[in-house]
Amino acid sequence: MVKIGMLLPEERMVEPARKIIEENHLDVVYLEAVHTVDAVNKARIAVEAGAHILVARGYQAKLIKEYTNIPVVEIRFHAQEIGLLIQKAKTILKKEHPHIALIAFENMLCDMSYMEQLFDIRLDVIYLKRIEEAESIIADFEERPDLIIGGEGTCRAAETMGYSTLFYQSTEESLKEALLAAKNASYAAESEKRNTAQFETVLDTSFNGIIKVNAEGKVIVVNKLVENLLGKNSEELVGKSLTEILPGIDSLLIENILSGKSESYSTSVSVRKKTWMAMIAPIQYDNQITGAILSLQKLADNSKKTKDIQGDMLLHGFAAQTKFEDIQTENAQMRKMLETAKMYALSEHAVMIYGQAGTEDYLLAEAIHNNSIRKVGPYVSINMRGMDKEHQMEELFRREAGDTVSTFGAKGAMIKANHGTLFIKGIEHLTLRVQHQILRTMLSRAQMRTDAQPLDTLDVRIIGSSKINLKHLVEKGEFSEELYYMLQSLVLEIPSLNERPEDLRNCFDKELKIYKEKYNRPLSVTEGAYKKLQELKWTGNGIQLRSFCERLVLTAKKRMIDEVVLQNLYDELFPHVEESHGEKRILVYRSQETDELEELLERFHGNRKLVAEELGISTTTLWRRMKKYGIEANYGGNELL
Repeated sequence: MVKIGMLLPEERMVEPARKIIEENHLDVVYLEAVHTVDAVNKARIAVEAGAHILVARGYQAKLIKEYTNIPVVEIRFHAQEIGLLIQKAKTILKKEHPHIALIAFENMLCDMSYMEQLFDIRLDVIYLKRIEEAESIIADFEERPDLIIGGEGTCRAAETMGYSTLFYQSTEESLKEALLAAKNASYAAESEKRNTAQFETVLDTSFNGIIKVNAEGKVIVVNKLVENLLGKNSEELVGKSLTEILPGIDSLLIENILSGKSESYSTSVSVRKKTWMAMIAPIQYDNQITGAILSLQKLADNSKKTKDIQGDMLLHGFAAQTKFEDIQTENAQMRKMLETAKMYALSEHAVMIYGQAGTEDYLLAEAIHNNSIRKVGPYVSINMRGMDKEHQMEELFRREAGDTVSTFGAKGAMIKANHGTLFIKGIEHLTLRVQHQILRTMLSRAQMRTDAQPLDTLDVRIIGSSKINLKHLVEKGEFSEELYYMLQSLVLEIPSLNERPEDLRNCFDKELKIYKEKYNRPLSVTEGAYKKLQELKWTGNGIQLRSFCERLVLTAKKRMIDEVVLQNLYDELFPHVEESHGEKRILVYRSQETDELEELLERFHGNRKLVAEELGISTTTLWRRMKKYGIEANYGGNELL
């Protein structure tokens, strides 16, 4: 049974308390009247005497709670005790409608509603935060009360200022209620200890890693498997955030679980070069989410690679470097796609990635491989864009005479990727013959050479990427319908940089910083330039932006980069191509506002005053817009009148 300690602020409260303890057969191991300055030390002595829970009152209870982790049940005044004090005060004052002030710590009082109406008084209830405040509170009364009810220190200060006072005392009722509350709390604590012990036994015998977090996402329980997995004991892990001990977990998704926005969350995480499936679900009690449970399940490693083959794989450069945490984004759509990719990493099935040129398809493919059970196997990538069609079969399936599966030699990409992952960039460019061969390999896990020859078993996971939806090619008869459906079950679409304005700016700043440091160019960017950055079309995404930033840093004539500099360089590097009468012409990119502005300037023969009046702006603002779009040179005469 949980043992109780009791600290009382007055000696006269000890005997009534002892009587209640005996009558109710309570296990109180420490009972003493203490001075407030000694409350914290006495609380620690009570714990040393065996107390698991303490009973205390007012400021003493407040101090014990503040400076220790010991559970405290507070002695509060009953409504009837307050009523008796008020009635006694009225008797002392002999007034029909007296003005009384009650000064106490908030944790001492019951609900004070309707006391004024019940006793026909004016009652000011003032809550103390620190005992030292009593004197200044009394000195600052705007309207002097007839009597002050308070503790020993409050009454002493009030009496020195000429006030009538009444010292509040706890009766047996409030003492009994506090002790019985402590008894009930002790039963609850004992039950919780038993449940915790049972829970910990279940956790420690589980084949999964188990982490329990509270409503704030802080770790409160881990089992032995998690301790061994992370190489840290429970004391080092408890109190930390889940994302701190498992960086691969998305903090936003944990917030969604704990706030009730998501019912569950599954993902893959990599810990100590092993891939684990993480499943997270909220803990709900009485319609409130009180925390969450995360279960880590180790995925079976089906790789048959030996250490020698792994070494050969690394020697030939067949290893992926990127992890999911390396792909930085602040965009909600991109974050959602990455979380889906983490779930796909748990599968052995093929993955299809759609994205414009220059998007992070190669990074995403590497991250999926590194978060899968194939991470110990080879990661091989091959780009089919621009490859001669007659060489595709050879580049993918070539095998040198005498080669074995355990050596690399000059074999094709599919064979090099055995027991690992093959990333085919530009999969839309595959010939139908090669598509058929890949399909047969994926279906049978074997490479078909000829019908007369034996099959060589291959175990390869395919990740493909394409700029166009393969469905269009299927409809045109240029892509195998069977292979399309094989690839289409796990699909990822990478949003372009123009769809991710937060990432576009961050990417621009990152690349600009790299080249500023490389070429020692201290440049600054205006907000107008950042706005222009969002307006321009970055169809080449990261690759286009990288080359643009290098050229921008190299050729910048001023330290301040504004929207005009950005627009002019963009027009120069990436002109718009338009076809007319069968001929292609390069046109400088022009915004709709540029066209409208030039149309007005032409209509008014370059008279900027008339154009400004038409637009409802000043000639100065008009001139700034003309400079912004680089057309001021065409209308630079003195056409202001």
